Amino acid sequence: MDNPELDEVNVDADDVLANERQAQLEDLAERLAEWNPDRIAVERPYDNVEAVNSLYEKYRTGEYAYNREESFPAPHPMRNDDDSECRSEVVQIGFRLADRLNHEQVYPVDEHPEEPDSDPFADRDIDSTRKTSVSLPDPDEWKHEVENRLVSTPIPEYLTWINQRSQLRFNHSLMFDRGIRTTKDGFGSPALLTYWYDRNIRMVHHLWRTIEPGDERILLVVGTGHIRVFQHLLNETPMLCPVSPLSYLPRL
Repeated sequence: MDNPELDEVNVDADDVLANERQAQLEDLAERLAEWNPDRIAVERPYDNVEAVNSLYEKYRTGEYAYNREESFPAPHPMRNDDDSECRSEVVQIGFRLADRLNHEQVYPVDEHPEEPDSDPFADRDIDSTRKTSVSLPDPDEWKHEVENRLVSTPIPEYLTWINQRSQLRFNHSLMFDRGIRTTKDGFGSPALLTYWYDRNIRMVHHLWRTIEPGDERILLVVGTGHIRVFQHLLNETPMLCPVSPLSYLPRL
């Protein structure tokens, strides 16, 4: 929803605070409310639960408005801007839906393990030898397609498209292509892949810590780059079962 420039491919989007986008977000919240989740989890640090819910309370009470720019420090370890978090999916989807369902709080589940000391994907450390012919997505073409769809598509329909299986492969295809071919440390050291799985496994652990006996559904608002690994991890976790949002989104 906003663009903190933290991803491999950063997409330019129009302002979600505009009236038309706000109407689309209300439509999205109404659709997701049909699933009636017991809890809503968001991609913010697990240890920042008080800061996250302090912000949520301001939206619940009307001190902050979803359609207005609000300036406050983001409860995110890699953010230092004060006027962008109000546009994030945490606020615009997570808080809005929790508010609609009269939830008393939301549940941050993210965690950032210690990152590698140096860039494991440095070009000099990637074996340039292609042993097989593979078809990889072009980041620039994908960015162009995403931006075109954002301009021309309502948010619920855009989320339908971005949650298609073919789109969910984008992040992992590029990560595994580079990570497996990395030769740093002499044996093929996919350090960033290890970090990526470490982070996502911790998030699944925090999801488990979030739920209470009797809960049936928890909705996780998370970047699409996480979805493919989450589907695998949640399928491997016998206490949890991933459910696609596509049944509650418009058909393309």
